[in-house]
Amino acid sequence: MTVEQSSTVHTRMFAPLIGIVEDPATGSASGALGAYLVQHGVVDISPMTEITAEQGYEIDRPSRILIQVDSDEEVIQAVMVGGQAMMVVEGTLTF
Repeated sequence: MTVEQSSTVHTRMFAPLIGIVEDPATGSASGALGAYLVQHGVVDISPMTEITAEQGYEIDRPSRILIQVDSDEEVIQAVMVGGQAMMVVEGTLTF
């Protein structure tokens, strides 16, 4: 079930072993999820399937990630992930 009616899926991503308690917007995981949903026919498929993933609602940082999966009848040709971003922190690394 999604929070927003226009979203296709509601996702969460946890990576505590690398210091990420919960990620509000995960492009790499979203791309893999989009390919999986198309490959297994979970979503309505077209030559360019568009999936909207919502993420981050539970940590008050709602995100919407657009996933486009380009495929022919049998094979996924490309997966593209995008969206808009907002800067939440800025810093400098010194080595």
